[in-house]
Amino acid sequence: MQNKTVVVVGDKFSEFASLEGVTTVSKLAHLLDGTGDKHGLPEQIVLGQGISESWLMYLKKRAKACELPALFVGEHLVSDRTGRRHSHKWQRRNVLITDPQNVADGRYHMFLSIDDECEIMSDHVTGHHIQGMVLVEAARQAFLAVTETFHLQDNEKYYFVINTFNISYHKFAFPVPLEIRLDLTDTDRSRPDRLGAKAHIRFYQCDQCVCDVEVGYTAILESRLSPKERTMAQAALGHALSQEVTEPEMSRLAA
Repeated sequence: MQNKTVVVVGDKFSEFASLEGVTTVSKLAHLLDGTGDKHGLPEQIVLGQGISESWLMYLKKRAKACELPALFVGEHLVSDRTGRRHSHKWQRRNVLITDPQNVADGRYHMFLSIDDECEIMSDHVTGHHIQGMVLVEAARQAFLAVTETFHLQDNEKYYFVINTFNISYHKFAFPVPLEIRLDLTDTDRSRPDRLGAKAHIRFYQCDQCVCDVEVGYTAILESRLSPKERTMAQAALGHALSQEVTEPEMSRLAA
């Protein structure tokens, strides 16, 4: 590792880390732990995707212990991950975005923030790029977080119903900093128990839009929707229980 500046990514982005100027958290930790050759350690460490909060804390602690005057660039991509309530995720590792910022009327800004151990990264990580389903989930968390943070009352709990969700991919996204821009439109507050809205979510990397999403959704007070959902669930269950075994199924059972 001879570069003065290096990008560090999570271990699951090992193919991307094979490029010159990139390393994984494990390889950097190996050097900082003193079990490898410290010659050529970087002076500047740029944080990419796949890094957990605990990994960042460990790397900074080891750098300090080694008296390595390394500058960590992009810490906000990890430290500013939004709250579990706003992203509708129980476990921190499954949060994929930073806290949204209101930058203009109806316009919001945040960053992609992937933890290697998140649920979507547990399988099918191939090539140098970020898998498309990661961006789908990040877009979902983006409109949830914006709505929860800026447009709903903190003392009320809402269910979110997605009415439409259309996604277009334009380029590969790679595990380096990636900006998310969200424009909220067509907000409907005509009913006191709900908020309807549409959002245009765009993912930018290297000043180019790599992916954009159009979503229409409704946030409904839990106290209003929950009884209706239970009634529909009971109807679906009743239909399933009333099904008769067909003749082909009887043949398979007999065999």
